Amino acid sequence: MVENPRTAGGTGGLRLLNQPKPAAVEANAHGEPDAVVVQGRFQRVRAIQDSWRIDDEWWREEIARRYFAVELENGRKLTVYHDLVGGGWFAQAYDGPQPAKGTPNKRRD
Repeated sequence: MVENPRTAGGTGGLRLLNQPKPAAVEANAHGEPDAVVVQGRFQRVRAIQDSWRIDDEWWREEIARRYFAVELENGRKLTVYHDLVGGGWFAQAYDGPQPAKGTPNKRRD
């Protein structure tokens, strides 16, 4: 049983989760990340493990993003995206689409 906190409900106590954070990214001529600033230092991208695009909410505030799941030279894995509407790069904790159970994980290019 949960104890009644005796406070009014509402949006005052809500906080947004998984908000993207601006990121400094060096991209190549194809728009793919080559390096990302992590803790004030550029880390080279060792591998792009996946890439996907999201286009949504054109009827309100358009969202068009190209996401990259990358592995950096220090082994850290990170998801970054390029905002194709407003420009700029962002980092966001997100694992990307996952294959269904029993489905081999094939790279989509």
